[in-house]
Amino acid sequence: MMCRTLVLLLAMTAIFGGCTSEDAPKASHFEHDHEVAPHWPAGLADAVAKIRHRLDDTGSNAGEIQRQRDQLVDIVNWIPEIAADTDLSEQAWIPIDNAAASLTANLRASGNELSPSNRKQAAALCDLIDQALAKSARQVASSKGAFQ
Repeated sequence: MMCRTLVLLLAMTAIFGGCTSEDAPKASHFEHDHEVAPHWPAGLADAVAKIRHRLDDTGSNAGEIQRQRDQLVDIVNWIPEIAADTDLSEQAWIPIDNAAASLTANLRASGNELSPSNRKQAAALCDLIDQALAKSARQVASSKGAFQ
């Protein structure tokens, strides 16, 4: 009798204990169990705009300048993840991933210093993303025209 009660209790715990909101499926592959940073870009075009803004913004004090640099590193580091969530082809995505990884490594190695070399590399990454997005938009437009 005791064994049956124990088995029943364990079964009920397994059935009802696993049904929490934390077990709900994620809405996105990139949804994490933490808050999204306020500077998280809405997409690749927004990432480019945020990077360019941080390259242009000199900041009013040392704390603000460092915050902008840290955010720039975050955004550059997130670019492969954001790009993977787009319709970019693998051929377009790989150079963006490589350029972002290289820039992230250079920024971290320099303590997030925006040296002329790092600025140039960040601008080149932005240009590469702009070109990939424009090409992707042209391909989508021509595909739509072919089906009409």
